[in-house]
Amino acid sequence: MQEAKKPRIPASAKGLATRNQILDASEVLFAQNGYLGTSLRDIAQLAGVRIGLVHYHFGNKHLILDAALDRKLGLLRDRIAESFAQAQARGPRFGLEEIVAAFILPFLQAASREDDPLRGYIVMTSHLMSAYRLPELRPILAKLGAVTEILTDHIRRHRPEIAEGNLLAGIYLIEAALIFMVQDPGFLDDLSRNHHSVARLDEMARPALRFFASGLESLGEPS
Repeated sequence: MQEAKKPRIPASAKGLATRNQILDASEVLFAQNGYLGTSLRDIAQLAGVRIGLVHYHFGNKHLILDAALDRKLGLLRDRIAESFAQAQARGPRFGLEEIVAAFILPFLQAASREDDPLRGYIVMTSHLMSAYRLPELRPILAKLGAVTEILTDHIRRHRPEIAEGNLLAGIYLIEAALIFMVQDPGFLDDLSRNHHSVARLDEMARPALRFFASGLESLGEPS
């Protein structure tokens, strides 16, 4: 006779609050110091909890990172998908520059607004990409590919003649530049001075968007 499974006991409100305190602190510290520069003791101190509670809820640092990345990944993906939907709805022109803009601008908009729920998350993930080679982090950071795939799919549909290797190289360079912009305090300061102005943000980002679009366009030309 098969033993009946015990019903799962839902986490208490206090336990969920503690988990969120730890994840909030982790997001701040990973954004500031990266993965290697953040310790469990740092996280516990900023969260205002005993280090034993950090171990109890998550076990180790890379599991904290996994939970911190999962927590807002859906929100980021939805934000990018909505950006593409709005760009397509604005009119018949939806070329490579509009595709690149639909991907990049939501990141810059979120990073420039202190009250945006994705601000710390985006800065955190940009810093974490520098630790991508660590074996325990690869499967965690690979989840961000669900966001990149939105950009990749739109470019594939718009310019199917671009060879896959060239396309992936172009996407890599776009993301590398975006990571640098998000990590650059001076660039973020310039954005934040007038962060309520979409026109100002577009003005600052437009040269980069044209540059990326032109580079992608050239990848489809005969060599």
